[in-house]
Amino acid sequence: MKLSEEDRDKLALHSAFAVHQIARWIATRDDVPKDIRDRLRGHISALEGVMVTSGHDWIRDEMEATEQALNA
Repeated sequence: MKLSEEDRDKLALHSAFAVHQIARWIATRDDVPKDIRDRLRGHISALEGVMVTSGHDWIRDEMEATEQALNA
């Protein structure tokens, strides 16, 4: 089955948001190794850039807060 471009974009957006939610939860945990937190921070930064560039800037502040929390 091949997804339409619109469905593919929706899938990508929802997947990115789900990754962000997981990263936000991980940022609250003390038992997550630093290397995993660092990698997630990089992914969140990349997702934020793509989402903001594609017009989804409504999530910018939340993603930046997650990046900062992963730094802690």
